[in-house]
Amino acid sequence: MKKVLKWAGIILGLMLLCLAGTVLYLNSAAKSRLDKKYEVQPKPIVIPSDSASIATGKQWVDVLCRGCHGINLAGTKFFDVPALGLICASNITPGGVAKNYTNLDWDRALRHGVGQDGRPLLIMPSENFKYMSDEHIGQVIAYLKTVAPVEQTWEPRRTTLFCNLIFQLGAFDKLNVEKIDHTSPSHSAPKRGATVEYGNYLVRINGCRVCHGEQLNGGKPPEPDAPLGPNLTPGGSLAQWDAPGFVHTMRTGTTPFGKELNVFMPWKEMNHYDDDQLQAIYAYLMSLPKLEMAEIKK
Repeated sequence: MKKVLKWAGIILGLMLLCLAGTVLYLNSAAKSRLDKKYEVQPKPIVIPSDSASIATGKQWVDVLCRGCHGINLAGTKFFDVPALGLICASNITPGGVAKNYTNLDWDRALRHGVGQDGRPLLIMPSENFKYMSDEHIGQVIAYLKTVAPVEQTWEPRRTTLFCNLIFQLGAFDKLNVEKIDHTSPSHSAPKRGATVEYGNYLVRINGCRVCHGEQLNGGKPPEPDAPLGPNLTPGGSLAQWDAPGFVHTMRTGTTPFGKELNVFMPWKEMNHYDDDQLQAIYAYLMSLPKLEMAEIKK
């Protein structure tokens, strides 16, 4: 009996040792990915100074940036879950991280998801901004240089052991910086107008596929408590709205049938698009194949 207990203790000890080794390995691998230094080659961009370009840059920022970085762009506590960690959206006014940003630093951050220190920017949606044209990126940077500085600092990001383990095991998506081909040429933008082509461009840079799936027929957003993203193709309910109904929904947060949009839908940001831009988005969505709602594992 003593011999059996002895061997049982040895086996249990070995199993615990293996488990501890696995935990240490996964934690180390996750930290390595989160702190990896990336050497990317940002592209020199012409930054306009005329009032029209700066005003257009403000519109891009209103739609694409304030939802995470706050109304005054001084940053927010984007993700704060004690069991997982803390990630803050940076202060991108001239009083924050942007104080010492060069134009190349801005392009590195926006289209590559890499900070001035070379580390990944965890919540910067560069996977989408990668598709923005040089002209539009230049307008964004031009506007950001004009905003009032705000003196606001945030705690550095931190992740718990549990977060690192499930991240390395694939519970979350890849980092945006890991998805981007950093050597690909920059993209151009179609001519502005209520067209399918321009709508495709806006859908791409807004990251609609993050929540609605690669084919836009439904998807699971990365937030654990987020609902399923609905089908945006003609196979979903959007086909019954018509273009004016879509514009009305993005202006009010209420569908043509009186249903309020879920809080995860950034309609308040998209409300800053003008009617032509919203109609372009609707035209593109209605040009897609009519697909059934995707089968999604919750």
